[in-house]
Amino acid sequence: MDMKENRRERLKAWFSEKTIPAKEKSYLSQLMTGKASFGEKAARRLEQSYGMPSGFLDGTNDEQIAEQESPNFKIEVLDVQASAGPGVINSEVVQTIRSIEYTDDHAVQMFGGKQASQIKMITVDGDSMAGTIELGDAIFVDVSKDYFSGDGIYVFLYKNHLHVKRLQMLPDHLLVHSDNPEYIDWVISEENEHKLKVIGRVLLSQSQAFKRHG
Repeated sequence: MDMKENRRERLKAWFSEKTIPAKEKSYLSQLMTGKASFGEKAARRLEQSYGMPSGFLDGTNDEQIAEQESPNFKIEVLDVQASAGPGVINSEVVQTIRSIEYTDDHAVQMFGGKQASQIKMITVDGDSMAGTIELGDAIFVDVSKDYFSGDGIYVFLYKNHLHVKRLQMLPDHLLVHSDNPEYIDWVISEENEHKLKVIGRVLLSQSQAFKRHG
């Protein structure tokens, strides 16, 4: 088996129990069937894009293939606290401090068919969304939704402050709503839309609270 054929077989093994992303479905199909050239550059790019171990597509270890047929769904936990209070200045550089892994079945239940690279987890610092999202909760953010895609809870920058708030489209402005009734609503007018940068839409939250039982 030559290197290109080996890469094709290992690529098939990797996606054997996964949904092939629509944006590259045609290209990946051509690679798997030998209709597209499968060179070094393509192999390294695919490994990086889809979370494969470095050099995985060049390997010949059958045990490694079997292990990767049902790989874990790895989500990056980012070293940034999204403010659900008055807002905090945000750095443009966000460092990954660790990752959390889920089984593929669990990931489908939680995130549907989304790719792991589309989901990030951050910690909320503030109580303005109390009742829905509490201080210290972890939130899972769909960063592929880096635009307003309908009413919902978003992580966004406004005037270089990072927020977690509920956004609602009204006829002449965007309403920014806090679920905690102690906080007043505010608006983003059409003339200030350029100061808004949506980071992603919040899919889920996970409580980090400790409960004493003895």
